[in-house]
Amino acid sequence: MYLVRGREYLSQYPNFTLVGREHDLERISSILIRKSSNSLLLTGPAGVGVSMLTLGLQAAKNNPDTPFDLIVKKLFWLNCDALFSSGDSTKINNEFQSILKKLMQTPESVLIITDTANFLEAAHNTGNAHFINALNNADKSNNFQVILEVRDDKLSSVLKASTNMPELYTLYDVKEPAGDNLNSIVTTVAKELSAYHKIEVDKDAIDEAIHLTCKYRDSLGLGGAQPQRAISLLDRALASYRQLTHKQHPKIAELMGKIEKSTNETEQHDLRQQLEQWQQDWQKLKSEISKTYQYQRDAETLRFKLQDEITQLQKEEDNNNKNSESVAIKTFAQLTAGGFDSPEVAKLKEKIRQIDAEIAQNNEQHQKLVMIANKDLRLNRQEVIAEFSKVSGISVNKLDENEVENLINLEANLLSRIFGQDNIIKHVANSVKVAKVDTLEESGPAMSYLFLGPSGVGKTEMAKALAEYVYGDEKSLVRFDMSEYMEKHAVAKLIGAPPGYEGFEAGGILTNSVRTKPVGIYLFDEIEKAHPDVFNIFLQILSDGRLTDNVGRTVDFSDIMIIMTSNIGQSYYLDPNLSDEAACELATNELNNTYRSELLNRFNGRENILHFKRLPMEVIKRIIRREIDKLNQSYSPRGYTIEIKDSCISTFCNDHYDIIRGARGLPGYIKTNVRPFIVNHILQNPHDQGVFKAIYNQQTHGFDMKFYKIR
Repeated sequence: MYLVRGREYLSQYPNFTLVGREHDLERISSILIRKSSNSLLLTGPAGVGVSMLTLGLQAAKNNPDTPFDLIVKKLFWLNCDALFSSGDSTKINNEFQSILKKLMQTPESVLIITDTANFLEAAHNTGNAHFINALNNADKSNNFQVILEVRDDKLSSVLKASTNMPELYTLYDVKEPAGDNLNSIVTTVAKELSAYHKIEVDKDAIDEAIHLTCKYRDSLGLGGAQPQRAISLLDRALASYRQLTHKQHPKIAELMGKIEKSTNETEQHDLRQQLEQWQQDWQKLKSEISKTYQYQRDAETLRFKLQDEITQLQKEEDNNNKNSESVAIKTFAQLTAGGFDSPEVAKLKEKIRQIDAEIAQNNEQHQKLVMIANKDLRLNRQEVIAEFSKVSGISVNKLDENEVENLINLEANLLSRIFGQDNIIKHVANSVKVAKVDTLEESGPAMSYLFLGPSGVGKTEMAKALAEYVYGDEKSLVRFDMSEYMEKHAVAKLIGAPPGYEGFEAGGILTNSVRTKPVGIYLFDEIEKAHPDVFNIFLQILSDGRLTDNVGRTVDFSDIMIIMTSNIGQSYYLDPNLSDEAACELATNELNNTYRSELLNRFNGRENILHFKRLPMEVIKRIIRREIDKLNQSYSPRGYTIEIKDSCISTFCNDHYDIIRGARGLPGYIKTNVRPFIVNHILQNPHDQGVFKAIYNQQTHGFDMKFYKIR
């Protein structure tokens, strides 16, 4: 069967319900009842639920509120595996032409191909590359419609398969659900997971799974998009929790913990009695479950053995029925309804029926015992956090941080990492709090900044710090070096080349990145080096928070913080004869003469164009002391300490600080001249423990290093 009717296809998904996708279903339905371009190209990232939408179309036909315009549509799913299974090009072509003919003769029919990229590849590999043209030509007749499902990373290859695709098909990009829609989808699937694992799932666990998989996008193995990421995390957490608790019941662990903490002997005695009773009951229950499993295994083994005996007996009977008399008897037996079994075979089949009944009864008993074992088990948010920690490698403590508390402490955290820019830190921290807490909806990205100032004063460090303290990981920072976009065709690199040009299939670097990671910080470094045409894209992003790529998919920037840096005004910032205020004023004038007002005004009416000041010597000394503290934190577990007096740091900074290199130069000197001495000593004396003392030598302008061993 190459065409599967909608009712039959839906029956493969018992109790299917489409939730959280009402808007998408309505949009798709309206496209199907249009006169032109009424076939669909459904695309979206893996795990977003494209196939569920077409199932939802079929399920909606059973809803009394569904318009009859949709009810009259006859949905057919193409069974590609069956169609291409023979490998015979001629046969496959004939069958496909027969399919098209049948669809054209069926009014209001809709053909659904669930994996279009694989369909096209299979057609090409079997010598039927013309299938897409045949399909499109049949579609032009308006006798039937087509819904092609394709993952977004394969969309370009499907679009280039035929030049008629854009005019025949309406591209519908399925977005990741968010908010209440995402919650309702995950909650619905969580009930199915709970029934499968036979463990209840707390609402807090569902909320935490959604929260973590939305906040951290780079965790491997959880699927490409929501809701699959949250669902996969819940499934993994349930499996781990189930395995852990079936080894030792949580109540036993709880009682053992109470005994350790208790200081009252009477209370300890009562707790030990409870623990002993729980352990006895738990072992007894596990023993009974093991017995039912053992019986099940032995019964199934016996059943297979009896089935093999029947097969052997039937073979022997066939071999004996080769004379004419036997053939006549066999023919007579075949004239009856079910034929006749020999007494031996009939006896064995009766035994199998008895075993099947016992297996079913034993399985029912096994399920009851498992339900008793799982009765008090509930998956909570801590188990979800623990599982996500295993997947992502992020510590449980980091994942369990209170986000409200993090926002409250954001300014203090930034001040502890970035020195000498207190006013900018206060401004940025307040903007982040507004973006995260304020409910007023505005167009554009979550935040947008333009950082100006000399090199090495904290512009890039600010972006890294925001990524860590706001999004929990510096990996949430995506950096674009705008010196790579100096040519006129740079726009095509960012949003994708037009059809027919080289690189069309790859899509745009920026749009692909945002589709993959729609939450985080995007840093555009040294924007003055970019081609002027690139700023037309930035205008759209900063104004609407949206961008359309080369194949017509809309990319959303509303959850992204955008930071741009520029070297404009460097000569003023580096001029020691100018005050910070004068340098900022001159740099602002140069900025106004370089960029259009419409671009600058999009940084929150220029309020978010921030000037980083030159760092005074006191701040430079603090930065070097921080570098030494980092070394001590790194080496102290191995028994080493690094000591440098404040006077040595002061002299070192006065000799080596260069305003052109900024704060980067001095830590670079420490890395090049101090750390190699430490590493070489450890390599040569791996069992030593002691103190490395660094004394600054004004004559050589370097550090004299000595090691003092602790005995």
